[in-house]
Amino acid sequence: MYHISHQNIAQKLIAEYQGPTPLALYLKKYFAANKKHGSKDRKSISALCYEHFRNLSAQFPLQALISPVIDLEKFKQSHVQQPLLFIRIRPGKKEVVEQALQKASIVFEKINDTTFSFANTTALQNVIHLNKDAVIQDFNSQALASLLQLIPVTEKPLVVWDACAASGGKSILIKDYIAPVQLHVSDIRENILFNCEKRLKEAGIVAASVQVVDITLPFDIKKQFDFIFADLPCSGSGTWGRTPENLMGFNEKQLATFTTLQSKMLHHLTPALKVGGYLLAATCSVYKNENEDQIQRLMATNKFKLVAQEYFMGYEKQADTLFGALLQKIAE
Repeated sequence: MYHISHQNIAQKLIAEYQGPTPLALYLKKYFAANKKHGSKDRKSISALCYEHFRNLSAQFPLQALISPVIDLEKFKQSHVQQPLLFIRIRPGKKEVVEQALQKASIVFEKINDTTFSFANTTALQNVIHLNKDAVIQDFNSQALASLLQLIPVTEKPLVVWDACAASGGKSILIKDYIAPVQLHVSDIRENILFNCEKRLKEAGIVAASVQVVDITLPFDIKKQFDFIFADLPCSGSGTWGRTPENLMGFNEKQLATFTTLQSKMLHHLTPALKVGGYLLAATCSVYKNENEDQIQRLMATNKFKLVAQEYFMGYEKQADTLFGALLQKIAE
């Protein structure tokens, strides 16, 4: 009886959901207004809603525009299952983290020496010192470190700009994998930067500067950088296993909006990079327009040479799929 009731409620919620509000917030708002639903009800209704959107993966939007290096069938099938929660162990903290998890009887799997995985609903905030000892970070966000390690080490600190810093996870990655660095962080969203600065403080990192910068517009270049990390806004199509509601109705117009935005940002960023310096452009997209095509446009300026580019496939790891390309600037 309860299951039928939950199905009816879920069907009603699905029919009324139009986006762009994330499904999680949409459901949270509904449950806040309907206190009659207990925790088991909320869990069941939410699961039915998410199952509906996951089943849309067979008709994944704009399949013809997905990079040919992606195994399309495996990628689509992966959306039926929710991705895992991953943490990255910070240098020298593995034993501390393992002991804390074992003491709390938290079930986890060691993926490698620095990466542990958990069921997606695992609560870790009161178990380990997040950001200080370990960072919640998708497996393939961590894998971008393989490109960071291609940047030559110098005795003098590299002047680094994390130009789309968001919550700061990649800034911490930079500090852990490139040493020494003078780290500057920016984002267009002031509230996000507030959270970023708090997170960096928890990680024991003091940024050289934290600024609100809109790199979709031209800006004054006061200094050039040795390395710029551009985690570009994108469709997020490599992460829709976490937000399957995005499988509903994404179209070419929306994709074009992102690619135009990316092109503007890269155009404005490149003068801020020293000749000989490195640019790491990354997305969580599987669309070629947002990835290889953008890198080809940069290469066509004859100002860059490609060091390496890669898709980090998540569909066989219950993780996100990301793209990264490391380029070196060879001319102004």
